[in-house]
Amino acid sequence: MKRRSIGILLLIALFVTVFALSGYAQPINLRIAWWGNQTRHDATIEVIKMFEKKNPGIKLSPEYTSFGGYWDRMAAQAAGSNLADIMQQDYKYITQYVDSGLLIALDRYVGNGLNFADVDDSFLAPGRVYGQLYGINLGANTYAFAFDADLFERAGIKAPTPDWTWEDYFNTMRQLKAKLGIYGDHELTLCTNNVSGLEHYVRQHGQTFYNADGTALGFDEKLFAEFYGWDLQLTNEGVCAPPEVRLEVTSIENNPMVMKKAAMASIWSNQVVAYERAANRPLKMALWPKMKGQKQEGTYLKPSMFFSITRDCRDIDASLKFIDFFINDVEAYKYLSVDRGVPISSKVRAALSAEAKGAEKEMFAIVDLAAKHSSPIDPPPPAAFKQVIDTLNDVHFKILYKVITPEQGAKEFFQRANKILADAAK
Repeated sequence: MKRRSIGILLLIALFVTVFALSGYAQPINLRIAWWGNQTRHDATIEVIKMFEKKNPGIKLSPEYTSFGGYWDRMAAQAAGSNLADIMQQDYKYITQYVDSGLLIALDRYVGNGLNFADVDDSFLAPGRVYGQLYGINLGANTYAFAFDADLFERAGIKAPTPDWTWEDYFNTMRQLKAKLGIYGDHELTLCTNNVSGLEHYVRQHGQTFYNADGTALGFDEKLFAEFYGWDLQLTNEGVCAPPEVRLEVTSIENNPMVMKKAAMASIWSNQVVAYERAANRPLKMALWPKMKGQKQEGTYLKPSMFFSITRDCRDIDASLKFIDFFINDVEAYKYLSVDRGVPISSKVRAALSAEAKGAEKEMFAIVDLAAKHSSPIDPPPPAAFKQVIDTLNDVHFKILYKVITPEQGAKEFFQRANKILADAAK
């Protein structure tokens, strides 16, 4: 009887072992969240399928939406302690998530789950907060012009060079308007609903948009008046679009450059593929202008986005395995391409750039060029940055509609923005 019992127990143990090894073991289920357009969604889902095929014990459930809706969803999930295991992060928001204890530091996993053998440390630096690694950079990015070289040629105007100045930029736009009857750019370097253009000008003066502790603005008031004074002047000349036209630009598809109503568009470099697809014609890229006598380059390389592992992660090792696959697998990038920016792995970068054509080739070229004409990125903005940008946008449109002058706008913006930042720091 005893022998029979032992035999039965051995059979049960053998059955359990075979059951587990045969693939019927409970899989590890992870959630992964990101924002983007349909092209990004489709490509990321294909990469998830590739990963699951190579790692049958891990399943990933995708959660994706637009950029605006994404952060509302993440805030709700964070409040309910229900964040996805892996979340896409942004440079503007990552410090807030770290301060709230929502992300885990990944330094201990470098070389032990995360392989950065082909990654230069300069690509990892932006993902460090307070000296610790919280975000894995998914691609290098920079702001730049996308422009229609054919329109420049028809107007008899030379294409922008890396050393062109603000004055060259203004004159080029005026010539395009005079010869073709179109806008040079519908706005002055990402200055509508965006802080990047002003930030570029501020950085060229060796200053920063925010002070070191994020409790106030960090630049001279006169720079605001100068920059938005340019925008107003060019708008009055018909070189840039009036405010009512700018308000109608809500997507890539109705951007004036895409519709041949402007020769240039100020964009982030990883957007050029989508712009070329929407325009249905070849596009080139150029750097934003330099300033005569500038103290430093205004241009910088920015991480397009990160992957972070959240406080609510159910399996860190499995999450690391996916992130490592995502940044290092050459085959995966045949789907991902450069939508999230130029890859951080030199091996992947070399494989993609060798086959790049059209807009993708332009993107690799502009990021390489920006690396030679840039200075280090400023620290992430303070938590109240969105309120500051909303205030900037409000004041900017008052200037465009001539309710106030650029000088009055500068005073109003500084008063309102500094109060927002000071109150948020209390």
